[in-house]
Amino acid sequence: MLNYIAMALVFLACAGTGALVSRTMMQRARQLELSLQMIAQLRAQLQYNRPPVQTMIADLCQQTHHPAFLPRCLHSMNTGTDFPQAWHGALQTPGHGLKDDDRRHLLSLGQLLGASDAAGQREALQLHETLLTAQLDQARTVRDTRGKAAFTLGVLAGLTVMILFM
Repeated sequence: MLNYIAMALVFLACAGTGALVSRTMMQRARQLELSLQMIAQLRAQLQYNRPPVQTMIADLCQQTHHPAFLPRCLHSMNTGTDFPQAWHGALQTPGHGLKDDDRRHLLSLGQLLGASDAAGQREALQLHETLLTAQLDQARTVRDTRGKAAFTLGVLAGLTVMILFM
């Protein structure tokens, strides 16, 4: 009886590991999608309102869907940290699902926001939108191919271990 419970637990561990790897790939794609939406909204705000950066970030954080790092950035700014440092700190904290290349593009964006006139900021946002779109295309491809493969391999590894224990 304990042997079957152990096999079931090993199977669940293997399948869970595959699911976790797959979920990580899905999370990256989702965070890139939200980052692109954020960039589009920032461009629109700069086109029409030209509010301060902290106001733009606060407006984005009030929406139901925003990148995971944005509330950290707003919290840092509310506690007195200037925007570039708050942006950098928020992107450096783990847990948002972005890879180093994604963070590098977003970090350079943080250095440009609020540092020039509205037209220059809109151009920078357009450039970063193009860069992140390429990252998103790659993330979706990885998610759709390797994500499914990781989950399938986890399940198959669990089944293989179960068969070997029998």
